[in-house]
Amino acid sequence: MLASDGDITLVPTGPMTNIASAMRAEPLIIPKIKEIVMMGGAYGTGNFTPSAEFNIYADPEAANVVFRSGVPIVMMGLDLTNQTVCTPDIIDRMEAVGNKAGKLFGDMLQFTLKTQYEEFGLEAGPIHDATTIGYLIDPDLFETQDEFVVVDINRGPCYGRTVCDENNVLKQQPNVKVGQKINHDGFFDLVEDCIRLYS
Repeated sequence: MLASDGDITLVPTGPMTNIASAMRAEPLIIPKIKEIVMMGGAYGTGNFTPSAEFNIYADPEAANVVFRSGVPIVMMGLDLTNQTVCTPDIIDRMEAVGNKAGKLFGDMLQFTLKTQYEEFGLEAGPIHDATTIGYLIDPDLFETQDEFVVVDINRGPCYGRTVCDENNVLKQQPNVKVGQKINHDGFFDLVEDCIRLYS
């Protein structure tokens, strides 16, 4: 990593313990990271506590290190990822591609639909993590807003919350591009295009 020219993009879709540990152990890697496109957080409500999304809540202190590192961050939080609802017709569409990737997509999402329905009574579920790669392939499908974001590490009801200063109340330099909206149809067109690349 230290030999990099600063062109590394990290795509965490879980807790950021390893990234924060690496930054603390060897701060010279920080300028080598071009950006971090991460799935986690929320500017609204959480999914693990009323305030916190699971990936951040699992290790808020690590997320705090990463958010304060100065590395450009793109946050695909719940408010955006929940817009990627994958209905049965979309699953049928991907399976109809007729290759192994389409079958794998169908198998995974049929399981997701089953568990979403059994646990939450939902008829469909979002595909959260895929938004990170979708953004890297075609950022025009996404609307983001530059905001100052901190992670609440106080042991209270908001522990693990990504506090997003959407209205610039704190007058701080923005450190995160916060995902706001996604082009749902365009995103699933992109998913199909990617599935078709596999034989």
